[in-house]
Amino acid sequence: MLMGSSARRAPASDRKTAGPLAPDARLVEVDIVRGFALFLVLIENMHLFGADSIAWSSATDRLSFGLMELFVESKSWTLFSILFGLGFALQLGRATAVGGSVLYLHLRRVTVLFALGAAHALLFDGDILMLYAELGLGLLLVRRLPTRWLLALAAALLLVFPLVRLTGAETRPRITEAQEIRRAQARLERAQRTHVYAVGTLAEVAADNASAIPADPLEDVATPESGLAVFAMFLLGVAAGRGEFLRDAPGNSAAIARLRAWGLGLGLGAMAVKQLLGVTAGYAVFRTQRAGPGVQLAGDLLFAYGTTALALGYAAALILAARTPRGRTALAPLADAGRLSLTVYLTQTLIFSTFFYGYGCGQVFRLGPLAVSGWAVLFFGIQLAACRWWSRRFRFGPFEWLWRALIYLRWPPMRLRSDSVP
Repeated sequence: MLMGSSARRAPASDRKTAGPLAPDARLVEVDIVRGFALFLVLIENMHLFGADSIAWSSATDRLSFGLMELFVESKSWTLFSILFGLGFALQLGRATAVGGSVLYLHLRRVTVLFALGAAHALLFDGDILMLYAELGLGLLLVRRLPTRWLLALAAALLLVFPLVRLTGAETRPRITEAQEIRRAQARLERAQRTHVYAVGTLAEVAADNASAIPADPLEDVATPESGLAVFAMFLLGVAAGRGEFLRDAPGNSAAIARLRAWGLGLGLGAMAVKQLLGVTAGYAVFRTQRAGPGVQLAGDLLFAYGTTALALGYAAALILAARTPRGRTALAPLADAGRLSLTVYLTQTLIFSTFFYGYGCGQVFRLGPLAVSGWAVLFFGIQLAACRWWSRRFRFGPFEWLWRALIYLRWPPMRLRSDSVP
């Protein structure tokens, strides 16, 4: 009753825009890209539970981790963040088309998103939804900037990580790789005995993770995954979502093909050179840094801009593939996952936290990169099958339905009509 009465009191300008987008009105190509980004997110998040340690020094684990660094590391949230900015631009375009105001509805969106993120963070301190909600407010301030200004601001924000880290560069103690491996192994063994994820109850995990609420957008500006870098990706997404660029993919296929070629070429090239600097000069982004300031700056620039280029290349390649009959059929499971992106993201955490944490299967800090990657593929395969089953019966995923109910203050219809189910 409360939700229904609130909806009837909404201002007229809001009633023009306050309605969930019908499933058949969505851009399938964007959902495919979103589904692919979710797969990358799962792989990277699962590595955070010990598989990113140098302690795993076998040839197979090193190869697996090297491939993760090359193709996945930071590309996951980069692509996902671009899509968030793209979604904002599309919502703004729909509101403008009907003469409504985006302000009130967007504030409701970010409020609900923050609440969901805060609840999620109690289980996993790597939550990104709260950060998206906080930075989403900043999109209101830049929504009227010309596209070239958005791109210039994004490029400038990506410079912050390399420059800040350069100012903090100092002479590091020289230790051999063998010494570093032994220290990493000792840290993992200690974590298995003492870390809250390994030995804590669900209540203890939640209490420990509560310190991550709220997210701090300016935390870790000396890393490539700070809030500034995320906002830079929002700006790229807003730029990409303007006009009819995506809605007229066939008419813009040449431009998308160029983006694919340049994005994949420059991105993979930058990642390869970054890996070479690691082998020859001890450069690292997240592990122990042994390179000098000059090599560090070069590697950081390659990583920041190369990661962005590669994520854009991924998106362009998937969009073009989805324009072909075979490609659309092959990528259809990713589209299902993309339509249920909030549910997929949150249930990923439920799956891997049960798998890793001590109150579940207790595998935290015990599995290396190869094993973790294999489990991630299995878990995502299960999610794809579940998404396909669900999408044939329901209009929205469980959390998408809750999201819309809280934002639009009315209960959206859940089931598909029986004659629409194949």
